[in-house]
Amino acid sequence: MNRETTLAIPAELYERIERLAATRETPVAYLLEEALTLVENQPIELVRSGAMSREESAYRSMHRELLEKYAGWYVAIHGGKLVDVDKDELTLAARINACFPNTIILLKQVQESPMREINYRSVRIIREG
Repeated sequence: MNRETTLAIPAELYERIERLAATRETPVAYLLEEALTLVENQPIELVRSGAMSREESAYRSMHRELLEKYAGWYVAIHGGKLVDVDKDELTLAARINACFPNTIILLKQVQESPMREINYRSVRIIREG
């Protein structure tokens, strides 16, 4: 059974969908169904890691401005935007959990370097005998 629905999406996105559908010689609805099936079948861990990567990338791109305004504070990044700040990490986390339950949000303290460096020393074991 078909259902007619009006969906408002950006014109640029729809044009991309139309071009791809034309290239594949398939109806737009079928292409959208394929895309939805691909997303549905992705492991949730992969989806979450992708979302967190996007938030980390957004944080890196706005790091300079954040450092000027909020050095030492904790920030919350969601959808590529700064959504909240606080001097106390736990206070910020409580607010974020109340406002955005079950949502991937990057909580990070604004420091000089956008990403913390971690150095690992390797140990070499020599067996005698």
